[in-house]
Amino acid sequence: MDYLMFCDHCGMPKPIEEHIMREYFWIANQVYCNNCERSNNIPKYLQSLALDSRKSRYGSND
Repeated sequence: MDYLMFCDHCGMPKPIEEHIMREYFWIANQVYCNNCERSNNIPKYLQSLALDSRKSRYGSND
């Protein structure tokens, strides 16, 4: 499932594809806005969802 984040600074939506969530969001702390180019913190609940997605796909977080 794809996700949608909104920039904390300009409000622009940023689609996040499932493979990006699964491969990067569990270890990343920020994502950059394509519109204003400012960083946005990745919420802990999205990091947790990404880690769960990774574990269900690969069986671990390695």
